[in-house]
Amino acid sequence: MITRVLMSVLVVAMTIGDVYAIDHTNLDEGRPLRLEDAYAIADGEIALEAGGGFTLQRRGPNRGLFPAEILYGAYPNLQVGLSATLSTDPRDVEDRPKSGDLQVSALYNFNQETISLPAFALKVGLHTPTGVGAQGYGVELKGIITKSIERLSLHLNAGYELLIATPRGDRDGRYTLALGASYPIGAPQFTRATLVGDVFAEQSTRRGESTFVGTEVGLRYQLTPRMVWDVGIGTEFAGPAHRSDLFMTTGLSFGF
Repeated sequence: MITRVLMSVLVVAMTIGDVYAIDHTNLDEGRPLRLEDAYAIADGEIALEAGGGFTLQRRGPNRGLFPAEILYGAYPNLQVGLSATLSTDPRDVEDRPKSGDLQVSALYNFNQETISLPAFALKVGLHTPTGVGAQGYGVELKGIITKSIERLSLHLNAGYELLIATPRGDRDGRYTLALGASYPIGAPQFTRATLVGDVFAEQSTRRGESTFVGTEVGLRYQLTPRMVWDVGIGTEFAGPAHRSDLFMTTGLSFGF
């Protein structure tokens, strides 16, 4: 079901006809890190982002992950998205999102960055329990701040997810926090690669469990004007027993 939905959106995107460039300096959640910047994709642009990766668990089976997302620049400074992640051993996923959960999001950028003010965006997301073993909905509100110091860009993501109709023993809500930076390698002579890194904290959905804390680093590389390759690797060094000792993802973003 999830695969059919994403493929249908892709077919619509490919029939639109216009081709847009996609920028390796733009950061979207999961491409390759959870860190994202305060800017939406261009008005009228469609981006397909897909990849694969793995997570080595401290407890339980290791898993392969296959995320996919469609982004659309609906209006100037506004993008909407539809995403899902499939997982091997889906019934062993202990936290959210579950394998196959469908997520709908909208990000709006309120202002461009100035010398004195950072760029600010607000992102709203709806997580639906369409996946394996999923229960309850999630409504997320996230504030995103981006501020540059010469070529170095600093990013702060702070969010809260309200959890609705969840199983007994789960929280009614949880917070997420990510602080990081991005830097174009080799600029201004060579501007096809961007290095990204962050530290993050994400509250577990289970009551009584500690917060996931970790760090990750990644690279975005411009292959063509409308194709970007990304790769990221990280670890959760504190948190519940089922946290990930090592995780990695890689993928491609296409602009239409």
